[in-house]
Amino acid sequence: MDNPIVVGDADALIALALEKDPNHIKAQQIAKYLRRKLATVIFPVTVFPEAITSLKRAAKQPEKAHLINRQYLAGAFHVEYISEEIMRRAAEIFDQKANSKQNTLFDAIVAATSEKLDADGIFSFDNWYPKLGYNLVDE
Repeated sequence: MDNPIVVGDADALIALALEKDPNHIKAQQIAKYLRRKLATVIFPVTVFPEAITSLKRAAKQPEKAHLINRQYLAGAFHVEYISEEIMRRAAEIFDQKANSKQNTLFDAIVAATSEKLDADGIFSFDNWYPKLGYNLVDE
């Protein structure tokens, strides 16, 4: 996988920012691997409100939430804005495949973005993606 395209999920972004996250070390290792492979990690725009809200409310880490927000404002991320095509495909995935309350429309947007970009993998710790046939990035 040389110069791969990878779609990032909110859980990966949270794990990178939050030292106490159970996937923090693994997320750092995967990020290092992706840098070595010269991967382009693209985040659907919906990942940012999801991650920022989770960090601020659930994790009670407003400083981490604002850090990600400032990085977003500074253009530190590759961002895929949601087109009607992505949203419609995400709605289909959500309607057909999201039987668990754990799987959200946000996750379906990540999956649909991965399809649209013909991504090599998804940077996430969510085991729902492989069940749908998407590859998770691991080192």
